Amino acid sequence: MLTFDPVKHEYRDGDRVIPSVTQILAPLSDFSFVDADVLSAAQEFGTAVHRACELYDLQQLDIDALDPELRPYLDGWIKFCHDHSCQWVAIEKRVYCETMGYAGTLDRVGFVGLDSAVVDIKSGSAMFPSVGPQLAAYAHAYSAIARSMKRYAVRLFPGSYELKQYTSPTDLSVFMSLITLRSFCERHSITLNFKEKQSV
Repeated sequence: MLTFDPVKHEYRDGDRVIPSVTQILAPLSDFSFVDADVLSAAQEFGTAVHRACELYDLQQLDIDALDPELRPYLDGWIKFCHDHSCQWVAIEKRVYCETMGYAGTLDRVGFVGLDSAVVDIKSGSAMFPSVGPQLAAYAHAYSAIARSMKRYAVRLFPGSYELKQYTSPTDLSVFMSLITLRSFCERHSITLNFKEKQSV
């Protein structure tokens, strides 16, 4: 039985902590060059944008009470949904792949036009290469027919958006490789270090 602690941002199956998709992909995302306060503010803003979009899709949002800084990004999401006649089957859905031992919360599953798709919402400055494996992991955990699902990321701008489809057949393999590497390091008490050392 999967549970989630929002304070610790921790998934559990009984007493066992289950690594999240984000944690598994961490070696592919180096934000050490970003000021900690700037990074924290960006994460908080991204969470707020996600929440506004979630409440809108659930028809529970009081738009008049929405923070003026968030409204333009919500308008971008509304435009995307309208342009592509989106219909959502799952919104902020927790998923758990017991066989591979990971969990996460995907943003949307449904139809983008006529295509069955898993969609991730982005509000940052770029869409990083790790998004492909991230979407593949969510799709795999959500459905046995994941291979037939399209994978999209939607980067929101004030009043607009950028839509990117991820099609690489190796995305899921990359994610599974990171799970294997993570398990190996945990068994042998190894700390991951992907930075090259200078030769002496």
